[in-house]
Amino acid sequence: MLGHQLNNGHMEPLFAIDLFAGCGGISEGFSRAGFAIIAQIEMNYSACETLRTRQIFHELQKSNRFDLYREYVEGTKSQEDIFHEFRHLRKILSHRVIQATLSDETIQTTIKKIEASKKYHNAPKINVILGGPPCQPYSIINRARIQKNGDALGRNYLYEHYLSLMRHFRPDVFVYENVPGLFSVRDGGQRIFEKLLDDFKNLNPAYEIIPPLHLVSKDPHSYILNSVNFGVPQSRKRLILIGYRKDLEQKNSKIKEIFEKFRENRLKPDEYLTVKDAISDLPQLKPGEGNDKFFESYRTENKLSDYQKKIRSQSPGVLNHKARTHMPSDLDRYRFFIQSWIENTKPANMRDLLEQWRAFRPDHENQNDFIDRFKVQWWTKPASTITAHLSKDGHYFIHPDVNQCRSFTVREAARCQSFPDNFFFEGPRTEQFKQVGNAVPPLLAEAIGKEIKKELEKIY
Repeated sequence: MLGHQLNNGHMEPLFAIDLFAGCGGISEGFSRAGFAIIAQIEMNYSACETLRTRQIFHELQKSNRFDLYREYVEGTKSQEDIFHEFRHLRKILSHRVIQATLSDETIQTTIKKIEASKKYHNAPKINVILGGPPCQPYSIINRARIQKNGDALGRNYLYEHYLSLMRHFRPDVFVYENVPGLFSVRDGGQRIFEKLLDDFKNLNPAYEIIPPLHLVSKDPHSYILNSVNFGVPQSRKRLILIGYRKDLEQKNSKIKEIFEKFRENRLKPDEYLTVKDAISDLPQLKPGEGNDKFFESYRTENKLSDYQKKIRSQSPGVLNHKARTHMPSDLDRYRFFIQSWIENTKPANMRDLLEQWRAFRPDHENQNDFIDRFKVQWWTKPASTITAHLSKDGHYFIHPDVNQCRSFTVREAARCQSFPDNFFFEGPRTEQFKQVGNAVPPLLAEAIGKEIKKELEKIY
């Protein structure tokens, strides 16, 4: 029933649920690590469609019907066609993907739906709760607006609903992800981060956050992880809290070392993957070219990076690879910034542009605040943090090839986030960009999941 998610080397599967799941980046990683993800809770319609399509992919893969998945992404088969042949899929999807907005009014209904999925999957308990509330309210850019407006977030933070689910399901471990800006934002004079830690500490049963809380007060940034250290071709710093139920120490005293063991596996700077490693094999596109769904089968490539070979595995070809159109004036700016890299081997900024070409001055109110709003993602460096802002414009994600002279496609952003090529993003392109930008990189999640799984298997 659990298909690909079962770990055949372990007598009983380890079960997880993903809250605020988005398109399923953290689920993807934990699934690869051997966890059975039996429920994904997400409010956004397009993201839920992506989650359902991903579940369909895995079920068809289990049934050796990869041909049917290819026909779906190519547009020659519909989901209804798939359901007609695999009638059990509707029920699987109804349990595993729960579209819901967590609130005081919906929390009990959501719990009932998760309990129904537990029963359907014969899961005696939830071993791990994954996810963190949407990060936008805590981002550094939005922080000033929050502080200016006072108690703009209100008292009922989304993480309180996360805690309600923790109290009900009492998992062995939780993994809480958010942005580093959460450290400094305040509400009513109290740092939100301090309130969050107090809430976790006071749960019943008791949970221990690792590293221990008394160490975090000395160096709170010890909780910040950068995805580039774990094989993701992108510099992406995120707050990761890992907590375990305190009573589990009696069965496995090493469980308290999960975080440190995980950090020991960090790559060195000379091992970081780059934009070239991630996207150099993808088909070249001019602005406006490509396809939001299936673009083409892979062309023969003799010089693929190891990362590209891995990311292409079991994919029907290139998906979600369409370049947006750009204003002629923006294309002129893009060429300037790309040429600066080519000629000077270093990035230029808006001041450099205006010194040489006053006519290229963009119509933007906050030019001093956004001096680097145009940025080339250069071949020899990891990508900058992929964000949901890509849905609005691509100025911060200019492709390094001057002959293409455009911003990143959804697939290029997904490659830099470590999503496999067979991962199909549903919805309009703006929604696809949001899904990719808000996701936890699957490779980072997989690395975390593997360490947690090692320690839980010593208990079960």
